[in-house]
Amino acid sequence: MRSDSGSIAPLLPYRLSAFYIAIFCVIGSQMPFWPVWLQAQGMGGVEIGVLTAIPVLAKLIFSPLFASLGDRLGERKRLMLLFLTAALISFLAFQLVSGFVGLLVVSLLYGMFWAPLMSFGDNITLLSTRGTDLQYGRLRLWGSISFIAMSFGVGLVLDQSGDQMVYWVILSSILLTFLVTLGLPDVRVTPLGKAGKPIRRLLKDKGFRLFLMCVAFIHGSHALYYAFATLHWRSLGYSDALIGFLWAEAVVAEVVFFIFGSKINARVAAYGLLILAASTAAFRWAAYAYDPSFIVIFIFQLLHAFSFGAMHLGAMSYMNRAVSVDLSATAQSLYGASAYGLGAGVTLMFVGMMYEAWGAQAFFIMTLMCIAGTICALALRRHEKRQTQASET
Repeated sequence: MRSDSGSIAPLLPYRLSAFYIAIFCVIGSQMPFWPVWLQAQGMGGVEIGVLTAIPVLAKLIFSPLFASLGDRLGERKRLMLLFLTAALISFLAFQLVSGFVGLLVVSLLYGMFWAPLMSFGDNITLLSTRGTDLQYGRLRLWGSISFIAMSFGVGLVLDQSGDQMVYWVILSSILLTFLVTLGLPDVRVTPLGKAGKPIRRLLKDKGFRLFLMCVAFIHGSHALYYAFATLHWRSLGYSDALIGFLWAEAVVAEVVFFIFGSKINARVAAYGLLILAASTAAFRWAAYAYDPSFIVIFIFQLLHAFSFGAMHLGAMSYMNRAVSVDLSATAQSLYGASAYGLGAGVTLMFVGMMYEAWGAQAFFIMTLMCIAGTICALALRRHEKRQTQASET
């Protein structure tokens, strides 16, 4: 592995943190408020569920496909810039279409090119910080802070402006991400070549398959929250500023969790963090199913530190330990494809129908997904312990 970061090592944490700040400007404005923009285009609940699902589902196919290309070529940064350019052009096309079908096509194109970017970015971070004192959680938390600023800030601005503003904020954030990516270290690995078959090699590992199933259930259970929390809270009379605060508050808790990430990692195994994430998420969604008061929502939003933060930190810890460098980009992408594509994407396809049929009680379905995730995490723990015992004998 080689990197251009050696001559300017003191700048490395700033370059990596800047990437997370920029890409979470996109996520922090898109995740809470893209359904608002879609609703302003005349879309109903089922249509919003499908349109928010399509870019996420694209990760299921295109994230592993493009990342395995990265491992075969040994490339990271230059592929990111190519996909970012295509994503920016695709997002511009939203201004050229109208109606469900047009929005569906553009959503697929945008999601296809956006799919591998976070996986590549995380992979560059993990590879460029190996052998240093830099901690992934401390770098990633700047993304969470960015999410907080965007979700709260956009909510405040929406109270004073039209819903169309959401589109222009997201577009500007994608452009910012492109500019910041130019400054990332050009980390490369030894190319696997055409015979590498990184996806097949990883999926043959039982532990890795259990890991993928676990994160798919955990993150998939967040789909109803991602797609309809803002619209549901609006229907209850909460202002956009207050809704933005609730989203931001959840990520503040996540930031605090990441600050102590290295200490947590030293004491809790990866499967332990996944068990914590799944069980906490089950508790959280069960509470939301009863359509609780604002005070209860305020308290339970803090559990995002565990339902998402513990899952993500556990996933990074597992892959950093269990996956070799030459398969690292593909492993990152399969994690993204499973958690964000298979889990959240597939679930998003149906949450619109669930929400229209049952309202907040649809969160009970999310609770069942978390129970399944807990079972997978416990199975991973048993598998890991058997592997350890086998290696010791």
